[in-house]
Amino acid sequence: MKKLVLKNSEAQPRAAARPEPGERVIIASDLSRSKWVHAIWWQGERRRVVTTPGELHHLKALVAQYSGCSVELVYEACGFGYEIAWWAQEQGLPVLVVAPSTIERAPGAKVKTDRYDANTLAAGAERKLLKGAHIPTREQHEYRQLSRTYTQVLKDRRRQQTRLRLLLQEHGRVSPRKQSWGEYKSWLSTQTLPTPVRACVDELLVLRDAAEASRARTERALREVSRLPQYAPLVQALSDQEGVGWFTSIRFILELGDIQRFPNADSLPNFLGLAPSEYSTGETVRRGHIRRCGPKHVRSWLIECAWQVIRRGLDTTLVAFYHRLVERTGKKRAIVAVARKLAIRLRARWLEFEASTPGEAHAA
Repeated sequence: MKKLVLKNSEAQPRAAARPEPGERVIIASDLSRSKWVHAIWWQGERRRVVTTPGELHHLKALVAQYSGCSVELVYEACGFGYEIAWWAQEQGLPVLVVAPSTIERAPGAKVKTDRYDANTLAAGAERKLLKGAHIPTREQHEYRQLSRTYTQVLKDRRRQQTRLRLLLQEHGRVSPRKQSWGEYKSWLSTQTLPTPVRACVDELLVLRDAAEASRARTERALREVSRLPQYAPLVQALSDQEGVGWFTSIRFILELGDIQRFPNADSLPNFLGLAPSEYSTGETVRRGHIRRCGPKHVRSWLIECAWQVIRRGLDTTLVAFYHRLVERTGKKRAIVAVARKLAIRLRARWLEFEASTPGEAHAA
């Protein structure tokens, strides 16, 4: 069995010192595929910088060196998931998963190394300047992957359709505009193509059909998730909102996880980027386009649902609200305002459901 070797990158007298029992110790980790670099702080100063192989059991061994201390873990949200956070939660250790976009960078900074990034994280945690991201449960994270894979499959399907249209356009076959896929395939069947071009078209059709089959399978899997006991009642509660079906409801639940983290009605639209940007000073108030922050796929679902409400006249209050705005702001801004109201209503329904079923297990 290979012995764990921790390389101390900071050869300084303070490195050998031990924190007092119960003292706060911050271990901030910069993660990469090959190695993890950990900056270790206590008493408001950096005491060690340690490099380990990029595996969780090495971090566990490092944490064990500070048993008896109040250890806190910090790392950037990245492509390594939440394994560190889940392990820390199981051990009762405070853990902060930080979105890279929220970490302040000095203007004109030209240095970026693993040690520098780890130390920046530790310094921010020491001064309580970092804002942690929501850590989903393992179950939620696993089921949520179905929703995100569905989005990826839709992109693949759209990509193949675009490639097909561009290929035919390059060879002088331009289809009529605004056709559904069925209408496009009917038009395509009437085209006489050279043998090499036909072979390429057939290959793209195979890829498109494969993406469509993947989409259908993933949708069926999400349907099964929506019927699970821990999700079905809440899915039904959210589906009672006009314009929102079971499909959007289960994806909305899996993406947000815990509705309690949005303390007021405006906090959810702000998180989803549906609130307007603002640059105001003194008596001057300037509001611009929506912020477009947060999960853009959730924002797009709500806008699609808003269009369903308006086109099908499902909610007279929202339809009247839309028509009042559209004359003054135009269709795009008006439909975003409707989507913002939908987000507020879904939050209210979710909270109402939790209040009406106290003590029961919820999706979060």
